[in-house]
This record gives sequence, structure tokens and C-alpha cells, in this order.
Amino acid sequence: MDLILILAIVLAIIVALIAAALLIPADISLRPFKEGPLAQLCVSFRLLKGVSSGRLDVSTAKREFRLRVLGVTILTKDLKKKEEEKEKKKKKPTDWKKLVWNANELYDAGKELVAALTKNTSIKRLRGNVKVGLSDPAQTGMLIGFLYAGSGIAKAVLPESELEIEPSFDTERMDADIETELRLPLFKVVIPLIRFFRRVRNSQ
Repeated sequence: MDLILILAIVLAIIVALIAAALLIPADISLRPFKEGPLAQLCVSFRLLKGVSSGRLDVSTAKREFRLRVLGVTILTKDLKKKEEEKEKKKKKPTDWKKLVWNANELYDAGKELVAALTKNTSIKRLRGNVKVGLSDPAQTGMLIGFLYAGSGIAKAVLPESELEIEPSFDTERMDADIETELRLPLFKVVIPLIRFFRRVRNSQ
């Protein structure tokens, strides 16, 4: 009897945590970074106000996923190593008919998922800096003008946004370090996510 009660309590806690994770919006941070040949993307998320968090780092040097719960890392996965192992396996001849059909299926699934994410995602903050320089200083000036205009629009829509734009008239470059903070209620996108992964699995 005591064991059944304990299992019921544990199950109730798990259900409550899942419900809370779906109802409390997730905080997501996207940070693309590029300086010279070095480029990387960091995607991090926080669930239940930071009780659980994860981070995905993708760069020319590494591809790694980390999951933390209550500040403790419980999972670290090297995605680049996994991709290399897949490449070593013998590949079957390409079935072009199946490939075209799968591409259409994935396009429809991706379109539905992107629509759901776009509709339900709200931007909390945009900050960072952009360093731009073209081969022609006149074109650099025109591009900087467009970027300043876009920065002004972002500032009007998001008062907390901080985007610095630095022109480079003597060197051709395109470097950036931008961080975007998003808020996403998971219960509004869980069904499109399930449909997307189901279609991806069926197309493999």
C-alpha cells in the first residue's frame, strides 16, 4: 500500500512538472557570432523559470548539446562526433523518387511548424553589435544607413533593444555578435512539434 502511494505521489509530481513546463513560457536565447573566419551559433533555453536549462553550441570547431537541471549538468553530447560516425557507415544508393517525396513532406511539416513558432513567439530583447565594411566606401555608407534605419525600428518596437553598428570604410568585413531573447509558450506549439517529428521519422 505504501509503495502504491509513493508511486502515485511521484507520478503526480511528474505530471505537475510537465504541465508547468508547458504552461510557463520557455525563455530562449539565440546568439549568432562571427568574427573573421570564426563563426558559431549558441542556442540556449530555460524551462520552469530556470529549473531546467539546455544549451546547443554549433561552430566550426564543435557541435555540442548540454542539459542542466537545478544547476547540475546531466547530459553532454558531442553532435559532431555522432555525425562523423554516420558518415563512416556505408551509404545506400540514393532513391531519388523517395527523396523528392520526402522533401515535399518535410517542406509541409516545416512550414506548419514555422507558422506556429512565428505566431506564438514573442521577442523580449535584441542586443549586440555589427561591424560592416564593403569594398566600396560609398556602398558601405548606404548599407550603414539601412542598418541604422532598421535599428531605429527595432528600438521603437523593442525599447530594451541595444544594437550597435560600426562601419569599416578601410577594410572589407562582415562581423556580428547578436543575442535575441525570445519567449515561447510550449503548450501552443507542442502539437505542431509532434506532427513535425512524426513526419520526419516517417520520411526516413
